[in-house]
Amino acid sequence: MAGHVTIAPGVKLGSGGTTRIDFGDGPSVSTNVLDPRRALTEAIGDTYDNCGHMAVPVSQCKLTITGGSLKTVDVDTSAGRATAPAWSFTAKGLSRPIVALAISVEVLKPLVDPAPLPGLAELDRNLLPVGRLTKVDGNSLTFNLHHGKCDPNLTAHVVEFDDMVIIGGSHSPLKGGCVDVGVSTPATVTLTAPLGDRAIISSSTGARLSLK
Repeated sequence: MAGHVTIAPGVKLGSGGTTRIDFGDGPSVSTNVLDPRRALTEAIGDTYDNCGHMAVPVSQCKLTITGGSLKTVDVDTSAGRATAPAWSFTAKGLSRPIVALAISVEVLKPLVDPAPLPGLAELDRNLLPVGRLTKVDGNSLTFNLHHGKCDPNLTAHVVEFDDMVIIGGSHSPLKGGCVDVGVSTPATVTLTAPLGDRAIISSSTGARLSLK
C-alpha cells in the first residue's frame, strides 16, 4: 500500500480487446478487456515511490512486474458466480502471480455484505463476522467466517429454531497482538433436520442470508 510497483523495462504485457463473461445461472455478457496496466491500477490503486519512509530495505519495498498473461477466474458477484477475464502478473521475488480482473468494477459489481440491523449490540471480541453463504445441501450449511490470521481455534456455530437457523463463529482468546486481518475461511455446520423453508440468519448482522 505504501510501496512502489513498477514494470520491468522491455516487458510487453499485451493489450485489451473484447471478451465474454459467463454467468453460471444467467446469460453471458460481452465487455471490453482492460489493458494490463489499467487493470493493475484498478486492482491496487495508483502507486507511488514512498520507500524512503518505510522501515524496510528498498528491495522489499519495490515490486517489479516481469510479465503478464490473460487468464480467466471464477468470481462471486451481485449477479451470481461468473467466469471473467483476468491478468496474471509475475513479479520479481514472488513465487505466486498477482491476479487482477481485466474488466471494470462497473461491469461486475461485487457482493455487498448485508448491513447490520439497527439496535444490535456490539459483537463480543471473540465472535467472528459471518460472510457469504456458499452452499446449502440438505441439512448442512457452508459459509465464510471473517477473522484475523492469528485468531486461534476457529469454531462455527449454529442455533436452530422452528422458523430460522442462526449461524456464526468464534475463536479462542488471542494472546498478544497481531496485525494480520482480513482472512476468510469456509466453515460448515450440520443441522438436526433439513433446512426446509427456514430463514438463515447471520449472527453478526441479524440479516437474512441467501445463496447468490
